[in-house]
Formats: sequence, C-alpha cells, structure tokens
Amino acid sequence: MKLEQQLDHLFNPGSVALIGASSNLAKWGFHILSLLIAKGGRQVYPVNRNGDEIQGLKAYQNVSLVPGTVDLAVITVPFIDVPAAMEDCARKGVKAAVVISGGFAETGGDGARIQREVTEIARKAGIRFVGPNCMGHFDTSADFFTVPYLPPVSKGPLALISQSGNTSQSIVYLACELGLGFSKYVSSGNEADLHFEDFLEYLAQDDETKIILGYIEGLKEGRRFFKLAREITRKKPIVIMKAGRTEAGARAARSHTASLAGSDVVCEAAFKQAGVIRVEEVNELIDVTLVLLGQPLPRGRRVGVLSSGGGAAVITADVLMKQHLELPRLSPVTMDKLNSLLPPRWSHVNPVETGGDPFSYPCLWALMEDENIDAAFIIGGGGVNASYAKWVSLPDSVSGQIDQYLEEAEASELNDVGKSLELMKKYHKPIIFANTGIPTPRKGKVYEKLEKKYIVPFPTPERAAKALAHLVQYSEYLRT
Repeated sequence: MKLEQQLDHLFNPGSVALIGASSNLAKWGFHILSLLIAKGGRQVYPVNRNGDEIQGLKAYQNVSLVPGTVDLAVITVPFIDVPAAMEDCARKGVKAAVVISGGFAETGGDGARIQREVTEIARKAGIRFVGPNCMGHFDTSADFFTVPYLPPVSKGPLALISQSGNTSQSIVYLACELGLGFSKYVSSGNEADLHFEDFLEYLAQDDETKIILGYIEGLKEGRRFFKLAREITRKKPIVIMKAGRTEAGARAARSHTASLAGSDVVCEAAFKQAGVIRVEEVNELIDVTLVLLGQPLPRGRRVGVLSSGGGAAVITADVLMKQHLELPRLSPVTMDKLNSLLPPRWSHVNPVETGGDPFSYPCLWALMEDENIDAAFIIGGGGVNASYAKWVSLPDSVSGQIDQYLEEAEASELNDVGKSLELMKKYHKPIIFANTGIPTPRKGKVYEKLEKKYIVPFPTPERAAKALAHLVQYSEYLRT
C-alpha cells in the first residue's frame, strides 16, 4: 500500500478504536473519547479491559471483540501494555495507529526495548503508526481530532508536524489567536515507525496545505528530508524551528523524543540549500507564516521606512541593516510627493520620519510607487491612529464627539487600506506594519480587514524585520 493511502487511514478513518478509553476525567482516554464522540461522523469503539459502558458507548475488552472493521486505533494505555494492544490490533487487521503513551525510547533501558517490540509487531502486520510519546493529530477537512488539548481550530492553509507535543500546542495557540487556520496537524513523538519525512511527503501532495510548518529536534532520514525539501519548497514553503543548536539542547532532545540532533552547522547549510526557512522561536515561526500568506514575494532587499517618531526610525534602521536589508535613497519624484504631504521638519531621508505627524496613507503610497523601493515598512500604522483618542483624558461632555471621530476615522482608514492593498498587488511589494509602544487594538473593522488578508501589525520592529528578511531570502531562493 502506498504511503498516501496508509496516511489517509490515519487522517480520515471510517472507524476508530480507542484503547484505554476511560470515564476518569484525569485520563487521556477520557478526553480523546469525548472529542471523538463530539465530532461524530465515524464509528467509535471504546476499548477497556473492564468492558463496561463508557460515556454512553458500549466498551469492548479488546479490539478483537469489536464487531466492525477498525481503520485506526488510538492507544493510551501504560507503555508496558502497549505491545499487547498492538498485537491485538494486528489480529484485528487495524490499518493505522496513534500511540499516545510515553515511557519508551525517550527514557532508555526497558522503554527503548519495548518500543522496538511494538515497532516490530506493527511492521509485521503492516500497521503504520504515529508515536509513541505523542499528543495525537487532526484533519480539519475530515473534522477528525485525536488531540484534545488545543483551542478551537478552523480550516486553513497551514499544516504542522511537530516532534514536541507541548511546543506544538504553543504554535497552534499563537496561530489561532491571529486568525490562522490549519489543514492538518500531527505530533510525531518518538517516530518509531512514521517519521517526520513521511508526513512531509504526504503533505507535499495535500492540496489543502499551502505552508508546511515543523518543529524538529533531529531527523531520522536526513538525506530523504533534504531531497524532499528541495522539491517541495519550489511549490510551497517549509518553515522549520529546529531545536538542539547547542550540545545542551542536543542532550535535552535525546531525553525528550530520543532524537539525534546531528551537526547544527551541517543542518543549517542543508536547510539553506533546500530552501527551508529556519526560525529560532515559536513567535518567529508564526511571524514568517503571516508574511508568506499575506505578502507578495519582494523583488529585492530595498526597504522604504515610514515612522512618526525619530527614535523608532533609528531603531528600525538598525534592525533592518542587521537583517542584511537595504535602505536606499528615495527617488526625486518620491521626495517631491513627501514634501507636499509632510511638514518641513520631516527627515528628508529614508527612513522617512514625519516629524511627529501621525501615520499618513498617502505617504505610504508614495513609497509604494518609488522604483527604488521593494518593500514598505511602517512604524505606528495599521489600525493605530484611531486608538490615540482613547489614551487622552477628556471630559464626559465630549465622549459623543470622540465616538463620532473614531467612527469616521475607521471608515476613512478602511478606504485607505483598500487602496494600499491594491498598490501592494500592482507593484508586487510587501507592506509590513510594526508598532513600538502602541498596542494595536485587536478589534474593529480595520483590524478585521487586515487580519483576513494576513497583514497583522507586528508588536516590534525586530520581529517585523526578521519576518521580512525571511520573505526576501525565500524570494531570492525561488529566483535561483
């Protein structure tokens, strides 16, 4: 059976047996069963050695006693009982499995021996399995979830493969907070059978997945990974957070998921050759995802900066240069436009510091139309202007006027955002919003419009500059 068919049974099974189903709220077997029942759409068989009714469903003492076929088994029993559970799955003809249970190779000794035993049983029976020591998986199109400890996840273009369950939780939470949705997710755990590379190959063929995200501590099949990555990154981006940069991190990886971290220098070079975008933090993973989804690929490294404050302009110049981006001279035509829009005290150079005047969309448009600029970088814009009024102490007598002002400002900005998006598309230039000390209200029509386009203002220039630099590098890679 081909890998794609095998993993179809994993992500969209017709029937599921939960081995270790429970009525105890403290057990994984309780929460996963509750989730399977709530989602519906397929036959669910609780399996428990006591064979009692669990959460309103008839339970079976073992998988062999289940009356129907079982496409997928989810195993949550203690690690010492997993070999027997897998043997039972083999007798039943189960096609795929997810082993949630921990205590295997990540602990060494008996755990490693039992993991080898489980893997041998599964391979003889042709059962492909995730884990052990994992958190489960999901497929939003199939509305199928075996991972219970996540926020409500909407359909979207992202897929996530993670060797760490807890880290994957952080990634999904942050993504959902910013309105990002997922196609598929898998916590791969120790990867005793199915490896990161198997999921990578599967997601490459998945039309619903536009960007593949990954958290890895080591690669089981390094050569295969880089061969796949070279092919995939030409069609869809791969963004990886790889831990284990240091020897201390590598040791921690071995005790976490039994991963072999390998040489970080070699890995870094191979990532670059294969077009893989490597990030260092969870926030950076989400930041890069946003620009990949919401921004056009820039044609170069030349950035035009617009800021209402001098300090922010200086900070931004530094962080952009640190990311090997460029701050070119503005064209004479752009200088004339800005002179007509700004007071005489503006900086008259790039970065454009407006002399304290609030952010102006016409100034942004001038940068977008400049032939010397490949991307616009805005400090203190994008849904921010209207919030100033809320920070000023004003008497109650003018509250009605303030509300009217905010309503009119929002309506005007919606039109300006629309024109800015048109210019972004016309000139194929990114527009990056970043704010310093000015929290962008995560509500209102302007924010909603930006969020739908994946153009969410970054909280700092540093994060925005890193994200833009990754976008530039990926664009350069695709042009080679």
